[in-house]
Amino acid sequence: MKRIPYILSVLLLTAAVSCEKQTDGTGATGTGNPEIIFPSGNSYMAGEDVIIICDGISPDASFWLEDASGKLIPVDNVTVTASGFFFTVTATGEYTIVVEQDGKRIETGKISVNMTATDIIISDVPEYCIPGESFTISGTGLSGYATVYISDGQDGSKAELDFEHSGNNYITVHVPEDGPRGKFTLSIEQGGKETVISDRFFITAHKQLMGIQYDIATDMALYQHSYNLTMSRDEDGNVTGFEEYSMNSSEKSDETGAYTEYGFEPVSDESGYSCFKLAERNGQVLSASFETYQGGIEGCYTFGWEYDTEGYLSYAISNGSSGTIELSVTDGNISLEDMWIDCSYGDPALVNNPFGADIAVSIIATESEILRVALTMGFTGRTSVNLPTVIDGKGISYKFDEDGYVIEAEYTDPISGFNSKITYKYE
Repeated sequence: MKRIPYILSVLLLTAAVSCEKQTDGTGATGTGNPEIIFPSGNSYMAGEDVIIICDGISPDASFWLEDASGKLIPVDNVTVTASGFFFTVTATGEYTIVVEQDGKRIETGKISVNMTATDIIISDVPEYCIPGESFTISGTGLSGYATVYISDGQDGSKAELDFEHSGNNYITVHVPEDGPRGKFTLSIEQGGKETVISDRFFITAHKQLMGIQYDIATDMALYQHSYNLTMSRDEDGNVTGFEEYSMNSSEKSDETGAYTEYGFEPVSDESGYSCFKLAERNGQVLSASFETYQGGIEGCYTFGWEYDTEGYLSYAISNGSSGTIELSVTDGNISLEDMWIDCSYGDPALVNNPFGADIAVSIIATESEILRVALTMGFTGRTSVNLPTVIDGKGISYKFDEDGYVIEAEYTDPISGFNSKITYKYE
């Protein structure tokens, strides 16, 4: 609780009076009212109250901090009393306190502001920003005049983002439209201390996946097979249907809460599936069920899906009564839990799509029709950080668009000659 007015009244009786110069805005200077006192001295820590005792200051006056270069920083948290005014200072550095009133500029004195020892505790950092737009970082201990940097981690260099505006425990910065794009480390420098607040911040366009195509063929074209998923979305980005399936949805609930059940029926019966369903909550498939009819044999299967404590998919349905997929995560990268099929990540510069689809899972799940549908709808949980470089002993090559999104992944079996290519289409 602040008892500033009481303190001001007492200090009026005890502090010595010093009078600073004032100008009328034209360069003329003089002395006179207001009489000014800094009862607490001229050195402060960021977050402390600066108390100034004087008379004749109007609540309608404007208040500024002026640095050595002449840059004026507005002070908008000023309280004016009958015996002076006070405000909480957040900007660190050397400043002159300037009051503009009735067309006059009044310099009330100089202060030195140092950073407090309080560590920054960030509460909200966005995952991405579109070039040409702005984003806000918030958290306790955050000065409105901190400096925000991005770095790609390649050569140790970093770029400062333009300050836009700030408030109590938040700062907003602007990303240039013609600046670099990709994945960056985001950091804040404040009071001479730099703190990394995100090692996975993207500057890129936000693209939604609209189609995915799997092509398998031999080098002599003796065998060819394609599988496509082409979807439509509403204005909010939600999938509303597929060309390959008729789709319906209904809202349901259980003891945990509400969820959505999606039903799918293939337009053609070539897959052998008569229908399948996905129960989804908060971007995760809870369970999947499907019916098959192949060779005169009917089957109905239901599988629960599982996720680890960090939200990565660990167990999912595949095809057929025996089909399950078990996954594991190491350093944020998803691999198959299968001793016969290796999946490795050998290049930290190969970054997964920030949005759209989890490219890593799409490569792992090439044989699972239901998992492919869940993947394209964004229902497979937390995404892998990087892209795999090897799957089942085969090296993977990638093609990217101008915004860093994967548009093609391809690998070939050197023994059989089978070539697998996955093509991704975006809005």
